[in-house]
Amino acid sequence: MCLGLRLELDEAGLVYQPGLPFSATALEHVFLQVEPGERVGIAGPVGSGKSSLLELLAGITPPTSGQVLHDGQPVGRAGPKPGTIGLSFQAPENCLFENTVAADVAFGPGRLGLDKEEVARRVRSALEATGLDESFEQRHPFSLSGGEQRRVGLAGVLALEPRALFLDEPTAYLDPAARLDLIDRLVELNEESGATVVMVGHDMDELSRFAQRLLILDAGRMVADGPAPGLLADAGLLRDHGLEPPGTVTLAGLISRAASLPVEPFLTEEQAVEALARIMEGR
Repeated sequence: MCLGLRLELDEAGLVYQPGLPFSATALEHVFLQVEPGERVGIAGPVGSGKSSLLELLAGITPPTSGQVLHDGQPVGRAGPKPGTIGLSFQAPENCLFENTVAADVAFGPGRLGLDKEEVARRVRSALEATGLDESFEQRHPFSLSGGEQRRVGLAGVLALEPRALFLDEPTAYLDPAARLDLIDRLVELNEESGATVVMVGHDMDELSRFAQRLLILDAGRMVADGPAPGLLADAGLLRDHGLEPPGTVTLAGLISRAASLPVEPFLTEEQAVEALARIMEGR
């Protein structure tokens, strides 16, 4: 198990093209501390600054104001230490370029000065973590389906075995079953490795399955930060910031109105069954 990376933003702000006519403020006055090993979700409407916050936290985009710190040390303009962080953009499959899956996944760890045996171990481990077995290793990346390519792209990031993993909508364009499988694998990876994992998501059902802690952004500002179950159960808060509550929370409201009884919002199917059972027993 690795020691997760501690992440901090100290009154960080980000302006694109500062001082120019088309400058745009992406983030303002963000204070944030993420503890090692935390599993954090970032939500917000389109244009709220989610991806900008992810890149700022990762240390690959320098702030216009304030500081980014990793393990209490400021991240300079040179960026984080090699191998410390792993970042998967919205379309990791666009980063595939080698002739085989194994070679593509090995590209990152192969540049960390590791021996061939360790690189091979990391390739196998990363593919397994994303649900791809050894039969994929010698296949050409562009012979794969879109979903498989996305998993290979993510495996290339996981093969770095980073202390902090940053994911920008990793389930986009996947079918529902593949989405749930990937989310569960990311949770398992976090629990087994101890790595800090930060994920941008637009689907509140997926974030409820993934996140321990939730950050909500709107117009470049942090409007909520707290335990994910509490924030995701607050339908009013989510709708105020252009977000649809998880389906289970909406279902709780429908049951409450249909039964003319107060029903506490729930986030899992198991909790929904329990709520219905209690209502039926009371009748």
